[in-house]
Parts: sequence; C-alpha cells; structure tokens
Amino acid sequence: MNEIEHSFNQEMQHIKAALLQGTPLQALELIDEMSASTYLFTTPKQRIELLSLKSKVEDRLGQSSAVIATLNEALSLTQDPHFTSDRLQLLHLLSDQLYTSGHYREAIQYWLECIELGLELGDITTAILAFISIGGIFNAADEHQQAYALHQQVFKYCTHLATPKVYCTIRLYLAADAMWLRQPAAALLYLDEADLVIKQHHFINDQVESHLWRAQSLLQLNRQAESIAHLNQGLAAANSNHYAWGQLQCHLQLGLIYSDSGRYCEAEAALLEAQAIAQDNKLNRLLCDSLNALSALYEKTAQAKQALLCLQAAHSLERQLSKTAAILELEPHILKQLAKLEVRFNLAVSQQENLQLRADHARQTQQLNRLNTEVFQDTLTGLANRRWLDKHLPAKLLKLNEQEPFSILLLDLDHFKAVNDDFSHLVGDEVLRHLGEILQQLCREADTPVRFGGEEFLITLQGLSLFAAAKVAERIRTQVLQHAWPAALKGRTITLSAGVAQARHQDSPASLIERADQALYRAKNLGRNRVELQQGIQP
Repeated sequence: MNEIEHSFNQEMQHIKAALLQGTPLQALELIDEMSASTYLFTTPKQRIELLSLKSKVEDRLGQSSAVIATLNEALSLTQDPHFTSDRLQLLHLLSDQLYTSGHYREAIQYWLECIELGLELGDITTAILAFISIGGIFNAADEHQQAYALHQQVFKYCTHLATPKVYCTIRLYLAADAMWLRQPAAALLYLDEADLVIKQHHFINDQVESHLWRAQSLLQLNRQAESIAHLNQGLAAANSNHYAWGQLQCHLQLGLIYSDSGRYCEAEAALLEAQAIAQDNKLNRLLCDSLNALSALYEKTAQAKQALLCLQAAHSLERQLSKTAAILELEPHILKQLAKLEVRFNLAVSQQENLQLRADHARQTQQLNRLNTEVFQDTLTGLANRRWLDKHLPAKLLKLNEQEPFSILLLDLDHFKAVNDDFSHLVGDEVLRHLGEILQQLCREADTPVRFGGEEFLITLQGLSLFAAAKVAERIRTQVLQHAWPAALKGRTITLSAGVAQARHQDSPASLIERADQALYRAKNLGRNRVELQQGIQP
C-alpha cells in the first residue's frame, strides 16, 4: 500500500467514525476537505467510495436532493466494466432516493437497469429487491391490485433464496398491499412473520415500517388505541435512526387519527411536524399529503383561510408531480419489461437455488466430517480412538487375503504410572501427546495409530507381514528412547514395549489383539523397552 492510499484510507476511517459518533456535519466537513485535496484519491474507485460515503452522510442530514446529486455523480464514474458491481449498488441506492422523493419515472428506469445488471452479475438479491420496489411504485400510484400481483410474483422467487433483508422486505410490501386492499388480517400475518427477523437482525427502518403498516391495519379493525401506540413506537425508532420518511409517515398518520377523533390540537401539531419534515427533506409527494390533511383539519375547525392556503399549495404540488398519470402512462412499458425479464429471472433463481443446495450439502458434509472426527478421534493425542478401532478393524479382517498381509502393533509406555505419580497427570498427558506425534510421524498414510486406552496404543499396518511390522515397531521403540521429552520430566528416560501380531484368516478382532497382547506381555516380562512377536506363526 503506497502513502497516498494509506492516507486516503485513514481519512475515510475518520469520516466513518464521525458518522458513527452522531456528528454528520463534522463528517461532511472532512469529506469536503478531501474533495478539495484531489491528490488523496487519484483513482475512480476511491472517488466512488468517497461519494458513496458522502451520500450516507447527506442522507443522515436529511439532504435528499444532495444525496441524489452525489449518487448521480458516483454513478457517472461506473461506466467502465470494472465497476459493474459498484454500479449495481449505486443504482439501487439512487432508485430508493428517487422513489422516496417522488421521482417515480427515474426510479423505475434505474430499478429496471438494476434488475438486468443484477441478473447479469448473479446478484439475485439486489435484482429481487429492485423488483419488489417497482411494485411499491404501483402502490404510490394507487394501483394496489397491480402492486399486489407483482409482489406475489416476486414472492415465488424469494421462497428458497430469501436473505434476512429480502425476507423482511417482501413481507413488508405484501403487508402494505394487503392494508391498501383493506385486508388487515392478511397484513398482520405478513408483519408477524417479518417482525421475527427484524428483531433478530435489528433492521431499524424495517421496524419503523412494520409499526406503520400494523398501525394502519389495526385502525381498519377499529383498534385505534393500539394503532396510536404502534405509530408512537415507530416514531421513536425512526427518530433514533434519523429515518426522515418514517418520521414523516408516523406524524402524518397520527395527525389523521387525531383529526378523526376530534383531538384537533394534537392533530395540528403532528401534521405541522410532518409538513416540516417533508419540506426539509424535499419529500414532495408526502408534503402534498400533509398539506391536504392540514387543509381538511383547518376546514373542520373553521379556519377557512388556513384551509385554503394549504389546499392551494397542495394543488400546486399535485400539478408538478402528476404522479398518477405518469405511472399509468408507463404501466404497459413496465409490465412488458418485467415479462421479458421473467424467463431470465426463473433461470437465475434456479441456478442460485442449485448453488445454495450445493453449498448446503457441502456444509452438511463438513459438519458430518467434524462429528465423525469428534466421535472417532482421541481428544488428547489427536489419534484415532477405541470406537474407530471397533468400527474399522472387523472390516479390515474381512478383506484379508494372502497377497496383502495385515498386522498390528500393541504398544505400552513402560512405568508410566510412575511418571504420573512423580510429576503429575498434566505432565503425563504431555508425554502421551508427544507419543501421539511420534506415531503420526513414523506411520505411513495406510497405517492408523490408535490410542487403545490409557498409555496403551495400537497401530494397524496394512500390507505388512509380521517381520515387516516388527521393523516398524523397532523404529518406534528407538525413536521413543531418543526423543527429547518435556523439560518437566527432569531427564527421566521414557521407553515403551511392543507386541506384534499378524492376522490369520480365522481371526476375529479379539483373537488378533489377544496374540499381540501376549507378545507385549512377554516384552514386559523380559525387561521392557523391547519388541516381541506373536508365537506359533501359521499361514
């Protein structure tokens, strides 16, 4: 990493820290300082990274117009094919901002590009989120049935691929659809499902929207007190996360409920707050809704002048937005584009499902291997354990033939009890670990060293006759005698005795081990630190 890149990364960390500490103005000042010092970011990649961070800071400050301008500037730097992934994420962020600000035409255009690019890059999650969002624009145009149909269609894509974010988002949109179609019971079911994941992953903005749609659904069921409680909870969450759209919507809905309940002072305060947030954040669609609600409130309270002023301002905004006509005009084009993408969507989803199934299979195999390791491995030495021997030795004897002999070694550390008594069991364990390492180093890949019990070990030797196995045992005995044992032994010599046996056709595991044990017993009786072979060798 060169000095310029290091400096750039340091400055970015300072900006992120300021944002995390709740000082977005300081973060914006640092960004402006960096922007003035062009030597700090000489690559388009760095510029894109800085502009993306700047858009987050501006969003925190409620500067929606600035956010759109910043994201557009960043997007203009992503024409090169090397930046397609960056372009996809910027398209998604920009579309969300345009939608929230009421720029539905541009939002649709970018979301359609988002779907195509997401499918091209294999980013199904972003493509699905864009598809869901296009359905949300139909809701904004009061085309609730069409929105519901689109969301039901995309719901099929989410069944097996849902990340936590997608899982919540599709259910929140379906809940909104059901609420607009006056199906409050269905809306509440979708929200119950979403809330489990929202709480688990702390999706604060999703939590705000859940409270909002739940409140309106409860209101349709004439449960006004519960509705107000959820709006206040949603407002608290929106305030904590500086979520302007959520703050505005909660104030607006509270104002409407208070107005209908005759609580006019509370209604006016809530609606004026909604109006102020909408104006500060250039949320013109919601500003129009707030002005209409204020006009209706002032008419109820016989404040004709204020009512007229609010109504005139709302009508002026309506003419600027012309949102319903714009969406209805685009509807055939949007549906045609989505229909063209459906085949690609189905193919991409199938491929993603296959990848996920393979990944799940790999995880399951890995887990099974881990469990097998835990079941068949001695935790102290890392060698195979007695359970492994009980499972595999019978099969090895069944495959026994004259062309490939099979032998075992039975090894026992000499005077090991004295090691434990004189130096402690911890030192004894360290000796056993060292012996495990020696056996692993001296054994071939076809051999399996086993901790048979306590200080006793067994080695299966595939393809070795009795005398060849005895040579292996002698190498192990010599290595143990010459090994540099832990200093805690204070120079104590460690030796082992070994018994060797070759399998016969009539052998069972017990009879084979018995002959090796008899040989080991002789080695012990003959003075230890030696290798003895089974007696009475027969073919």
